[in-house]
Amino acid sequence: MPERELKYLNKRISVAFSAVALALTVVGCSSGQSSQASSSAPVLVANLEKTNITVDDFPSVDSAGLYIAQMDGFFRDEGLNVTINDADASQQTVSDIEKGTADISSADYVTYFDNELLDHASLRIIAEASTLEPDQLELFVAHGSTINQVKDLIGKTVAVAGHDDIATLLIDSLLSEDDVPLKDVTVKPGFALPAIPALLSKHAIDAGPVPEPFVSEGEEQYGMQPLADFDEGATSNFPIQGFAVTQAWARKYPNTLRAFVAALSAGQRVADTDRRALELATEKFLKVPPLTAAVMAVPEFPLAVSVHQLQRVVDDMIQFGFVPARDTSFSVSSMVG
Repeated sequence: MPERELKYLNKRISVAFSAVALALTVVGCSSGQSSQASSSAPVLVANLEKTNITVDDFPSVDSAGLYIAQMDGFFRDEGLNVTINDADASQQTVSDIEKGTADISSADYVTYFDNELLDHASLRIIAEASTLEPDQLELFVAHGSTINQVKDLIGKTVAVAGHDDIATLLIDSLLSEDDVPLKDVTVKPGFALPAIPALLSKHAIDAGPVPEPFVSEGEEQYGMQPLADFDEGATSNFPIQGFAVTQAWARKYPNTLRAFVAALSAGQRVADTDRRALELATEKFLKVPPLTAAVMAVPEFPLAVSVHQLQRVVDDMIQFGFVPARDTSFSVSSMVG
């Protein structure tokens, strides 16, 4: 067995054993839902300006904190009635909060900064959702593919969801670190990431980035093979997804925003400490089979917004030409708070 595949298999076995061990430790306090005792007490913000909230979410395991806050009633405890709508693309979530058809966006940071710097969207990042951890977001090829290393992508097509999105940024960074000219690889947008494993099996594309839980599903159903883990090198522990509102919405509904963030933070804390709760949430909201949920790799779920971390995203976007070089003076702090 090639060294890369052996390394990957060993990591997968480690994840599986860790998941089983953690599940055994929490099974006594988890019977269908996670225990609210594992989170902090509700803040109970008073004088909510509105109580019905719609969140547009680009669905993935990155949103587990959001799902747990909904599943375990943390939003309800704060007096909020939250509706979570699945979005086909991150850009849809931003377009919807700008139009007012949604209140809060749950999407990737590249999309937020694209809108802020190129379209002057006037967004506020209110919470982080996830940062990369090993095996959680990887570049895959089909079973039996002749693409065995990153350099083999020269002349090939890599599928992504959207133009200049988070996956594209990670791919550009990966190619750059392996000294592969970006112009020699075709990065083609317009593909739903959950569909990439099936497309690889049909050889409709050469490679594609796949996030969990679709990593585990793709391996189990189609035998797809990992080419590279994005949680390495310059993009190790890289910020992936977060939550945003428009600045105007934040000014209009400050107490509602505080209540939402308080409940979400409780969900983030559970997601980061209670594996069984995380599995139940992904089974419910992402329709993941229990066996897949038990072995999938997961990201880190931050409890606060780190301006330093998010600035990394902007710096990489400037480096790879996603936004103009003049934006080197832009500080993420203007979008936080």
